[in-house]
Amino acid sequence: MLEDKVIETQLEFYRSGKSGCLFAAYAANKPETFGWSLSVSDVTESSVSDIINRAISCPDITMQSIIFPSVLHINELLDLLTLLEGVSGCFLEQRVIFKDSICLGYRVRVNDKVSWVTGFGNFSFFPKTRQSVFTEIVFRSKPRPKYETVMKPSPDSVLHLADLNVMSMSENKFKSLWYGSFDKTASILGHNPDLRSAAKTTFSIPRNVAR
Repeated sequence: MLEDKVIETQLEFYRSGKSGCLFAAYAANKPETFGWSLSVSDVTESSVSDIINRAISCPDITMQSIIFPSVLHINELLDLLTLLEGVSGCFLEQRVIFKDSICLGYRVRVNDKVSWVTGFGNFSFFPKTRQSVFTEIVFRSKPRPKYETVMKPSPDSVLHLADLNVMSMSENKFKSLWYGSFDKTASILGHNPDLRSAAKTTFSIPRNVAR
């Protein structure tokens, strides 16, 4: 099926380490093991809403990717951004001007939590770590695991992709992926991460094309 090929192509982006996150590269080998669901969608409110609601309600899904193969040009991306603001349970929390970009932070309400949405796509103005084959948004749809210790504390009300359940992973493996991700990300970007590539930013759009 075409959808299977789209999903496999997008997973290969993560496996290759091009996102900078070595945990994503690790999980992309067996996404179902980590409760990572990947879905292909049209750019319609009903389709996106159905996928989001299913991800929140289904106990086996902890992380949801929504891939939009039809979003190929800037106007189609801008249409997607407008649509996301109208999807029930999804909202724009951050709109910050940073250098020559507008950094947009979309969120999904997951019960009493707020999940940060990360975006990817085949656009040259995206940070290198966000330049995938297809346009995609991904968010965590369940509360974070009850870790005994955390590497970087975050508010209880916020969910993000770093909450991946890796509790069965050895401490040495975890630390190698954790610190390796910082080095990999900086290497791909060519500089330390900034607001354009930060987890709180879904998409960064050039100011001269943003609506």
